[in-house]
Amino acid sequence: MDGNAFATTVFVAFNVLSITGAVVCARRSYNRHRRPARAFGAGIAGLFIAPLVLMIFVALARPQSTSRSI
Repeated sequence: MDGNAFATTVFVAFNVLSITGAVVCARRSYNRHRRPARAFGAGIAGLFIAPLVLMIFVALARPQSTSRSI
């Protein structure tokens, strides 16, 4: 996998996780409290939860070196 394919994969995963987190958080908040404004706020907050975890894992990943020094 080259750099462009990896960057595209991370970008798509970031967006999918972001939307999924927003929907899950908003739905749970609305089902629990029955307030649309609170559910909207939870959805906005949910946009940052799952992608934050993804970004932490990407930041912690270390690229493997293909060249060896003798």
